[in-house]
Amino acid sequence: MNTKCDIILLSYENPDLLKKCVKSVLTNTVVSSRLIIVDNASKDKEVRPYLESLKNTDKIRIELVFNEKNAGFAGGINKGIHFSSAPFICILNNDCIVHSGWLEEMISISENKENVGLVNPQSNTFGCRDASSTLTKKGEFVELGHAIGFACLIKRQVIECIGNLDEVYEGVCYEDTDFSSRAQKAGFISVMAEGAYVFHLEQASRKGLKNKKMIYSRNKEIYEKRWGKMLRLLALGEISGKEVSDDYEIFKNLARQRTIVDMWRTGDKNIKGFISDMKGTGIIKHADVGIKIFNGDIPRSFVLWKVLTKKKKYDAVIMKKNMVSKVLRITRVFHKTDIFFAAGGTKIESRDGKVFDLNNTAPFAEYLRSR
Repeated sequence: MNTKCDIILLSYENPDLLKKCVKSVLTNTVVSSRLIIVDNASKDKEVRPYLESLKNTDKIRIELVFNEKNAGFAGGINKGIHFSSAPFICILNNDCIVHSGWLEEMISISENKENVGLVNPQSNTFGCRDASSTLTKKGEFVELGHAIGFACLIKRQVIECIGNLDEVYEGVCYEDTDFSSRAQKAGFISVMAEGAYVFHLEQASRKGLKNKKMIYSRNKEIYEKRWGKMLRLLALGEISGKEVSDDYEIFKNLARQRTIVDMWRTGDKNIKGFISDMKGTGIIKHADVGIKIFNGDIPRSFVLWKVLTKKKKYDAVIMKKNMVSKVLRITRVFHKTDIFFAAGGTKIESRDGKVFDLNNTAPFAEYLRSR
């Protein structure tokens, strides 16, 4: 049997969850695969006998790896990667239920787009609780800021290029975000396949993890020291002076600099058509770029209220010079948001006279993170 994908399932305690996950994989996977189950030193006496009772199917060959001690998420997955050899690797949590077509759809998306390196399925993790809604979306995908490790397909070329997960991240958090950032730096993007579905019983696999808050804070600090904090930006009106698609491409590149972008535009049929039928434009949608359409002028009071009261503050607002921009600059001591003016074409100007060209988003993102 030619193995198309090595599925690395990380097991730790929770035999009931594990059984449901394995059953779903064996039932709903038609791709020739090897299921490498890495048990992270489970103490529950039911886990090992269950794993040793599993039998191969005509599509899936099972291999078991038992760690002598809990190696954490990264260490456990890396152990499985060590035993893998297939052109695709899919890492999977034991708190997941996979649905029919899940793996072949993710592989298809990855094969059909050369720079797609990591693929998540659609999931309740992304707000979709109805697996049937994915049936009409085969071949469709959305770019992500980073892939999430609950169920993630990885091209072999990505691992050959950047290596395994970094085991400096203890427990379960930020190792997948770091891996995605390294992959992006190497030229690969992360996407979510809208036609594949995996239900994720979120946090269930972390239920017994001790010192969760401390581990999260530590790993976040390591990640942000390497890659910088997440930025948030509000763009009001036209920036490039061209089509909305031109601005969207600009801000998609900024999203790849770890920035969540809100684009607010005044509405017309062209803009609304672009949003409703983006797949027809050939443009890849990015999950971190949102568009809000207003009929008529964008209300000044709404802009002020949003900037002044937003819980997760904007790092920057790009807008034209007007009364609202003056008020925001005067009140910056309270909202801490930098105001940038559209300076013609794709250029913007800061309050201290620095000019950035959004055709090259990296210097702008670096400037915001240095503030």
